[in-house]
Amino acid sequence: MEENMGPSSQYRDIFLTYGTERHLDKNQYLLERGSPATELWYITKGIIRAFCAGYDGEDITLFYISENNVIYNEALLPNSVIIQDGQAITPLDFYTLSAEKFLQVVPSKELVFETLFSHVIDRIILYHEYILCSHFHESNKRIAYFLYTCYKRSGTVVPYTHEQIAAITGVNRISVNRILNDFSKEKILSLGYRHIKILSASRLAEVFNSVGFFSDKPD
Repeated sequence: MEENMGPSSQYRDIFLTYGTERHLDKNQYLLERGSPATELWYITKGIIRAFCAGYDGEDITLFYISENNVIYNEALLPNSVIIQDGQAITPLDFYTLSAEKFLQVVPSKELVFETLFSHVIDRIILYHEYILCSHFHESNKRIAYFLYTCYKRSGTVVPYTHEQIAAITGVNRISVNRILNDFSKEKILSLGYRHIKILSASRLAEVFNSVGFFSDKPD
């Protein structure tokens, strides 16, 4: 999500100064869930998809993590393990830093737990939204739901390319183009260069809102 600085962006200088620069290619998986959590990662470029396995064996996407965010915050707790599966859906640049070193150099430990762990709580809240998303089999509903959650989290401008939306939602590129063009014709959103602007969040919600998940006021 290249549009916003994450709540962890204030730690950028610490990771760039003391951390180790690393890279993952598109579609590579991150650390295996259940393995020891000993280091934090600071994302400088790219997008991560966090997911879990559904009952039918299919992956359920829970949320997406973009640049200027710290992941593996669980490393700050003693004897912790990786709690979430993740995959780089774009080429990923990041810095790693051991939890021990991070706590040595960070200016305020109280600020660490206030910002990093409040961010963890925010991501847990997102679990609910993306688990709901998993039941949408129709491509237009899945894309509408994804765009709506982006709108709720970051405002009217969603700076994703069509290719990125296809990678994130699992909908093929041709269908993404068609669905977004349909939404544009219906004045639900407008399409610009490398970004989408939501014109009517309530009408976007109506696309997938057949079971009444949301009750937004009219725009």
